[in-house]
Amino acid sequence: MKKPWGLPGIYGRLLDMWQLEFKHPYALLLLVPYALMIFWYLYGRVYGHDSVIAVSSEKIIDKRKTFRVRTYRYVPALRFLAILFLIIALARPGQGIHYSSIKNLGIDIMVVLDVSGSMAGEDFQPKNRLAVAKDVVRDFIKKRESDRIGMVIFAGEAYLQCPLTSEHDMLTDLADEIDFDSVSVDGTAIGDALALAASRMMDSKAKSRIILLITDGMNNRGTIDPETAAETCKDLGIKIYSVGIGSEGRVSYPNPGGFFGKRYLVNHFDPAMLEQASSLTGGKFYRATSSGVFWDNMKEINMLEKSEVDLKIYHEFYDKFEIFLILAVSLFFVEILMRSAYYRKIP
Repeated sequence: MKKPWGLPGIYGRLLDMWQLEFKHPYALLLLVPYALMIFWYLYGRVYGHDSVIAVSSEKIIDKRKTFRVRTYRYVPALRFLAILFLIIALARPGQGIHYSSIKNLGIDIMVVLDVSGSMAGEDFQPKNRLAVAKDVVRDFIKKRESDRIGMVIFAGEAYLQCPLTSEHDMLTDLADEIDFDSVSVDGTAIGDALALAASRMMDSKAKSRIILLITDGMNNRGTIDPETAAETCKDLGIKIYSVGIGSEGRVSYPNPGGFFGKRYLVNHFDPAMLEQASSLTGGKFYRATSSGVFWDNMKEINMLEKSEVDLKIYHEFYDKFEIFLILAVSLFFVEILMRSAYYRKIP
C-alpha cells in the first residue's frame, strides 16, 4: 500500500529515506576527496587573485549587480550537489528487511502429579509435599518455553488436568487450583496415571516425549499396574522421569480434628518400582528427601531434556539509489542549461 502524499505521508517518506543502509559503504570514502575539493574551491574564492580591471568609480559596479550577477556565484553549488548525490548513489543506499523463521523442535511433556492424602506429609517444612511439588512444577513449566506441557493428577483415580498445550500461563493457573480434594478417591494409582498420560501423547509428533512422575507412595489402586504402563510407554517411545519425594518412616501429618496436634504415620514407598519403570523407558529415577534436593533433581531433568529451536534469518535489500542518481543527473543538466542559456558568458 502506497503512502499518501499529504504532509504526514511526506514526513514518513523523509524518515524512511534517512533510515538507510548502504550496500557498498566503501564508496562513501569518496566523500573525503569531495570535501577537499570544496575546501580548495572556497579557499580559491576567498584568497585567489582574479584579474583586475580599473574603473573610474565604484558606482558603475553597483549598477551592474543585477539578479543574474548576484546569483551566478551560486551556480557551482549545483555541480557540487550533483557530485554528492552521485557518490551516495554509488554507495547503493537502500533498506534491509530481516525475516526470521523459527522451527520449534521442542519436547512434549506430561506432568503426572500425586495428590493423594499422603502428600500432606510435613517433612518439607514449612510446606507440605504437595505445596512444594506445585512450586517446583510451576518453575519447571516456566523454564520450558518452547515445549508443549500437559498435566495428569492422580490419587485413587487418575484425571486429565490439562492436555498438551503451549499456553503455559493457563497451565500454571490450573496447577494453582490443584488440592487434595481434586481427586475424590484416595489411594495411589500410579499405573493408571502413567497409562492416561501416555494415551494423551500417542499422536504427538514431537522430537521427544517424556512423562514427569512425582509421587510419594507405592501403587495400591487402579486397574493397570506400573510395569504394564511402563512397557506401553517404552513401545510408544516415551521416557519416564520419576521423582520419589518425602522421607521414609514416621512422618508428621496435620490432625483433621485439630484437637491433639500432629499425628504421625509411617510412609510406605516403593523406589524399586519407580526405578524399574524409569530405566525401562530410558528415563531416570530421582529420590528427593528434602525440598533442596527436589529442586536440584528438577534442574537436572531440565538439563537432560533440552529443546531445540532452529532459527533461520533472511535478509532482503531494497535499493533506493535511483532517487539520488536522478537528482545527480538532473542537477548536472540544470547547471549546463543555466550556464549555456541564462548565465551565458560573452566571449
